[in-house]
Amino acid sequence: MQEHGKIYNTRDLLKAEVVDLESGSVLGTVIEAILSTGKASVEFLGVLPAEWHKTGLLLRTGDIVGFDESVILISSAERLVGYAEKHIKKDFVSCSELKRLTLIDQNGQVYGNPVGVIFNQSGRIIALEAEKDLVMQMVTLESIVAVGTRYAVAKVSAEAELEAEPVQSSERREVSETTLMEDATAEVLDAAEDDSGNGEDTASTGIYRERQIRYMLGKPSPVTLNGRAGTPVVTSGETISSAVINRLIEEGLLSQLFVALTVAREALSAGEDEAGQG
Repeated sequence: MQEHGKIYNTRDLLKAEVVDLESGSVLGTVIEAILSTGKASVEFLGVLPAEWHKTGLLLRTGDIVGFDESVILISSAERLVGYAEKHIKKDFVSCSELKRLTLIDQNGQVYGNPVGVIFNQSGRIIALEAEKDLVMQMVTLESIVAVGTRYAVAKVSAEAELEAEPVQSSERREVSETTLMEDATAEVLDAAEDDSGNGEDTASTGIYRERQIRYMLGKPSPVTLNGRAGTPVVTSGETISSAVINRLIEEGLLSQLFVALTVAREALSAGEDEAGQG
């Protein structure tokens, strides 16, 4: 599995047990995630030790070896560091604090309360899950501009702006979506050629993979794909979440679903055009 494609959601990580691969022991339970607004990254996970008499611990997100269901794996107990003020910077904010705020972009678009933070293996934030009027939406972002007492301001990526904007001009919107799909599909094909050439991870392949993930998150799957064991990895209509993305990566099906998704959207647009002409 290519580790640069691994992503995590803070909602899934909370209450997960941290397991030491050296001893197989449970070292504690994740109770918090700490973000750096300046870097737009998840820097630490706050861990409540399994032994009640010990003080709180911090786990750097880069030290996560693996995650499955409710278990986080780390190489050894030494990866955990004791909580200390020197680790906490001025631009740090916890997920609990962020959840109490309202997420808006620089144009004044309101997305709701950020309830989940999706980040990659290096800790960089890819998207936020925001809840508004009991509806969950995925907001992909480029950076976090500011965090105040009531609002968090984000610079939203081009993909999220495209999906969030009101339909002002159907012609303009159709051209934008078509261009996005063509560019992204071309990048996937290039990435596939790179993978088939030498099988090594490259910086460009990592960028292609991240663009795929950003585009796919939160969308319904147009197809059902089975893994090597013959069981479904994703079913038609299922929302593409971080957990689904990770399963697709492990089964080598990420690009296949991406192509199916873009083709399905193109076919839908074509169908709408034909219906309109009829």
